[in-house]
Amino acid sequence: MDISDLLQKAASGSAVAQTILGTCYLDGINVKVNHEEAFRLLSAAADQGSPRAKMNLARMYAEGLSTSKNIHQAIDLYEEAAGAGEFLAQVQLGRIYSRGAGIEANIHEARKWYSAAAAQETSVGDCEEIREAKGYLLDNAHLK
Repeated sequence: MDISDLLQKAASGSAVAQTILGTCYLDGINVKVNHEEAFRLLSAAADQGSPRAKMNLARMYAEGLSTSKNIHQAIDLYEEAAGAGEFLAQVQLGRIYSRGAGIEANIHEARKWYSAAAAQETSVGDCEEIREAKGYLLDNAHLK
């Protein structure tokens, strides 16, 4: 991964480069963790409609990284990303709604988002998140 190339493209306004670089700063991938820069880059990419940027920005709001913790803003962004097919955003929404993480638990919303995630098994393969979604749906099948 060429960080200098990403920096140049991100500065030119590329949402893809902003998303990749913002994620790198968020997680410390090939760069030192810098939540302020991650927030700036991911916000710029999210403003351009990037679902992956919205998902990572949602995480920053959910965890209060370089911004005030705001679960409602996180949910809004996760829902935008999940609606665009972002698998991990769907899983996160399933978790938030099933656990009532900062909000009242909502079994129907949890089922909706875990179902959306589980439906992507053919594209993402068998992974921990798929097993989590399918397990939740199986354990709560009686609560339709």
